[in-house]
Amino acid sequence: MISVAGIAKRYGAQMLFDDVNLRFDPGKRYGIVGANGAGKSTFLRVLIGQEQPDAGEINVPAKLRVGTLTQDHFAFEDKAIADVALRGKPVLADAFDEKERIINDLSAPPERIAHLEEIIADHDGYVAESRIAEMLEGLGIPTEKHRQPMSSLSGGYKLRVLLAQCLFGDPDVLLLDEPTNHLDIFSIKWLEDYLRQCRGIVGVISHDREFLNNVCTHILDVDYGTVKQYTGNYDAFLVAKEAEEEMRRIEAEKAEKKIGELKQFVDRFKAKATKARQAQSKSKQIERMEKGIVAPVYSSRVYPVVKFSSKRPPGKQVLEVSGLAKAFGEKQVLRDVSFNIYRDDKLAILGPNGVGKSTLLKILVGELAADAGEVNWGHETYPEYFSQDHSEAIPGNTTPYEWLYQFAPGEPIGVIRGTLGNLLFSGDDVHKATSALSGGEAARLIIAKLVLLKGNVLVLDEPTNHLDMEAIESLVKAVQEYDGTVLLVSHNRYVVERIANKVMEITPAGVDLFDGTYYEYLEKTGVDHLSYQVDLRAEKKAAKNQAKKGHYGKDKQKRQQATRNRRAFREEAGELPAQGKRLEEEIEKLEAEAEVINELFFDPSFFSKTDPAEVRKKNARKREIETALEARMSEWAQVTERLEALREKHGVE
Repeated sequence: MISVAGIAKRYGAQMLFDDVNLRFDPGKRYGIVGANGAGKSTFLRVLIGQEQPDAGEINVPAKLRVGTLTQDHFAFEDKAIADVALRGKPVLADAFDEKERIINDLSAPPERIAHLEEIIADHDGYVAESRIAEMLEGLGIPTEKHRQPMSSLSGGYKLRVLLAQCLFGDPDVLLLDEPTNHLDIFSIKWLEDYLRQCRGIVGVISHDREFLNNVCTHILDVDYGTVKQYTGNYDAFLVAKEAEEEMRRIEAEKAEKKIGELKQFVDRFKAKATKARQAQSKSKQIERMEKGIVAPVYSSRVYPVVKFSSKRPPGKQVLEVSGLAKAFGEKQVLRDVSFNIYRDDKLAILGPNGVGKSTLLKILVGELAADAGEVNWGHETYPEYFSQDHSEAIPGNTTPYEWLYQFAPGEPIGVIRGTLGNLLFSGDDVHKATSALSGGEAARLIIAKLVLLKGNVLVLDEPTNHLDMEAIESLVKAVQEYDGTVLLVSHNRYVVERIANKVMEITPAGVDLFDGTYYEYLEKTGVDHLSYQVDLRAEKKAAKNQAKKGHYGKDKQKRQQATRNRRAFREEAGELPAQGKRLEEEIEKLEAEAEVINELFFDPSFFSKTDPAEVRKKNARKREIETALEARMSEWAQVTERLEALREKHGVE
């Protein structure tokens, strides 16, 4: 357990948080949320002792092992990838290194070797290789690369290895800052499953709403100059915070109304001798009440204003791609990619990292040449591109105002300043050096460019990676309302589900195009495709191991039969898996909402400070939830029983 008592932290005149009192318990997973700049990362650094609070104290048991994700991925360039992950347990790694050095040294004392063997056994060293391989595979690094040096990986994949290193250390407290930023959807799914099994304390900063919903048991909200804990996942937190802010608004309105009534009394009777004492008493009451509301603490959450529009509509066919291919050295990234995009399509492009999603977008917008094939944009198309790598798009030797102005030199100054202001660049922010921009600021600046240029096709490569929740919400709403065509690469399921009306998955063999939303895509396949891909990858690994043992032919027959079984199961099950998943999500949301109401009712002061009508409304809603839960649970049980019977019938787990 970690306890936090009265901690405060400020930077200059800005108070990030004050009088924070929290307790972190094993087995609970805490999502840390808040606007960019609110102090989330600072709170994490204070928690682990990298920064000192200005006030208060943090009590961490002396023997508690804390694991964090290090960012220095150039520190292990010459080491094998698996060995870097092994460094998550330094004592074990050192024991293996020393044993390797002295094992063939005849002068080495036998007792030393015996001691090293004891260390290795105590730290489960003889299963370390398989555990590390499983972690690296789960994070998208294939087995054949595990003995290659770190220098063979790109920066994003190096961070995955460092994440595996952190996880392999089995810390009592695991604190991760934006761990999903460099992961694909399959690796995110693996990480979600891993974190849900952790028995220690887990704290994670993330702007991925779906990830927070799937992982967290509690939310820590860095806002209003403090850090407040909420029970439940992110959706439950939103419900609770909305109710809280509504209550705050009602209380403020009541106070204002009461003050108005008291002022009327004072103004009416202050000149009358018989009422002078009462008027004076009312004046003091007004003073006391005004002290409580004259200096409210404001939320740090600010929503940018984003509105995309197109200068003119394109022709019916926006894009034709035929036979596209691209290789980097011996690695074939894209092979025979062909598809058509039409006006009003909003296409989500999916697939694991390394399969060529970003490469495809760069070829489409002319930033990279294809090895073969053709890209033909339709009549009157004006594509605008959001690059995943902001440093490629924004040079470091300019300012936000100068950079944006170059794209529309004919526009009045007010238009440029207004566009920047809508994207939260105000005052001196418009003249700060672009080299000093944070990831979120750089992303908002590129969005400002897209707003200004009014292209009729938006090509977006991971546009939400560095944005906070408020900016993500504004961007999603703007793209939903946009009258043009969209090509989107994103691992953020919340974003994909709300934007896409077409889905295209890139595979090593080509592309699979589906005309419908992502949710419809899952319904059509009859199973959660993301989970299925993770399982499929494990099956391929098992098949490879069997082939090494000389049983490839037999295993191939088994896999073919298993494939036929799964296909038969999916055909007969139809929409049952999607129906079961939808019911589970509805049950989780209802339970979370019920928990929020219970938390309110458990607070003795709630009933004294809350309007009786509101209490009755909450109580009625609780009864509605209980009735709905009973119905959903009954329906879910029936669906589950039918699925289990079908799985048994077809031999599918």
